[in-house]
Amino acid sequence: MMLQNRSFIAIGLAVLSALSLLGGCSQSYSIQGRVVRGATAEVLLVDKDDPRLTEPDSSGGGAVILAVLEPNTPTETQSLGRHVSNGQGWFAIPVDAFASGLLEYEAQIVVRREGNQGVMDTFKLPRGGKRVLVTLPLGRDTLVVPGSFLDQTLRDAKPYLEQNR
Repeated sequence: MMLQNRSFIAIGLAVLSALSLLGGCSQSYSIQGRVVRGATAEVLLVDKDDPRLTEPDSSGGGAVILAVLEPNTPTETQSLGRHVSNGQGWFAIPVDAFASGLLEYEAQIVVRREGNQGVMDTFKLPRGGKRVLVTLPLGRDTLVVPGSFLDQTLRDAKPYLEQNR
């Protein structure tokens, strides 16, 4: 009986250690990528050694990136904030979610830069050395970003909520 309890405790400690390691991994995970000028507005997941990531092109600097985690799951959607690419177009978006980078999460980004078309796309969080490559062509930004389902529901309900006060 005593040996059985020790085995149970050892297994429990091993599971807790593994979970704490997974939780710790999420603290250091970030979506890394670069914004560059391109022929079409698109978001691509590429290998970290893709030549487009290292081409000398500073035309993506100053791009504003809005990011959301789990955009298609309204009860779990989490804002990842507003970020700005550096002078060479590089960005890193920290993701503070349990085991991000190991478990499958979706992210949605909206990228805009003055004088360029904007782009919005949803993708699975990159793993295994993948990076996000955003290409923005020159031109007028005509991107229309739909509001979230929850935001739209609250806006639609506002007149009725105020009427019943």
